[in-house]
Amino acid sequence: MSFRRTTPALLSLLLLGPVACAPSQAAEAPRWSEPSVSASPTPPKPRPAPTSTAEVRSRVTAAMLNLDAKFHPETAQYTDENTEAWKLISLCKASLPSDIKRTAYRERIWDGESVWIRQYVVGYLKVPGRKLADELRSVLSTCKEYEVPDDGRTSTILRPSPPPLPDGPDVITFCERLSGKAIRHQCTLVLVRGNFVMQVDAAASNGDLAGGSALIAKIAPLAVAAFEKAA
Repeated sequence: MSFRRTTPALLSLLLLGPVACAPSQAAEAPRWSEPSVSASPTPPKPRPAPTSTAEVRSRVTAAMLNLDAKFHPETAQYTDENTEAWKLISLCKASLPSDIKRTAYRERIWDGESVWIRQYVVGYLKVPGRKLADELRSVLSTCKEYEVPDDGRTSTILRPSPPPLPDGPDVITFCERLSGKAIRHQCTLVLVRGNFVMQVDAAASNGDLAGGSALIAKIAPLAVAAFEKAA
């Protein structure tokens, strides 16, 4: 299915997210099996900061998710991967101030009939990931609604309760509702470890909030596990 890519303001990419959803949406059951992977109870400390551009690139690559048919039939093969992704999500602002210092980045997209998932991992040689997280939190504290650049739609920021994954110093979750000719939702998970940031955006086929939130919740333990190994 065709969702817009999620890059900061660009998240314009496809920003879809939760708002109050209809009871029928909340009760809608996922159509895939829940992954058996779970994050470790006591996360290991981040690895030492990278010392070269080559190391940053290597660790970014190692953090990429491998979603197979056990996760969802449509993710047996990702449909696109590149190192040309634009920037981390930043919503109302053009970009997060520190993101211009990114050293390496990689994007992977799974585009199916019933799920759309985008993973974006960014590494910084000298910038702590928490600096980016703090900048994003600052944006989220004031950004409630904005016009998506070059898209023609209005994005409304939603904070589902309970969130798909509990927020913390190294975790940020939120959803967005895109209003245009149709209304669709996308949910976002941002993880931080050392000098690395992982962003995962997800949307269900019909663009409803419940589906996007459930999808992010199921991806979360896999994303955390992959990130712990790489960063």
